[in-house]
Amino acid sequence: MSTPLHEQMETALADLRAQQARIQGASEQLAKTTGKATSKDRSVEAVVDNKGTLTSLKLKGTGYRKLAPAELAAKIVETVRAAQDAAAAQASEWLAGLMPTGLGFGLGPTAPAADGTWDIDAMFGAAARAVAEPLFTGDRTGGDS
Repeated sequence: MSTPLHEQMETALADLRAQQARIQGASEQLAKTTGKATSKDRSVEAVVDNKGTLTSLKLKGTGYRKLAPAELAAKIVETVRAAQDAAAAQASEWLAGLMPTGLGFGLGPTAPAADGTWDIDAMFGAAARAVAEPLFTGDRTGGDS
């Protein structure tokens, strides 16, 4: 015979397994994440992997040959940074769906700063407000039931 507590535990375990599957899926997607950017004049194209490491750099056409070395270097750096930003944005989208309400990786007070630091006070405040909400997005067992 199943007790209400036993049923709650089974439901919580099923929710935990579902969340584990979502995390695994997101982890697999993050491993495949890349960022690609092209300079405004289309002379430089950069691709980075999920860690922001440059994996491909293409110089297109012949216009770049007319640039001063410092100008070409600046264009390459700008394009690589844009590719890194694109990869970070894509990763952030994948992670946002996994985070508890108010603790997402998207834009807002709890998002990481450009240098990768976090506003811990804002995150703690969001966590304190979220105590009564489900732990994970789609969680059916949260609250005080």
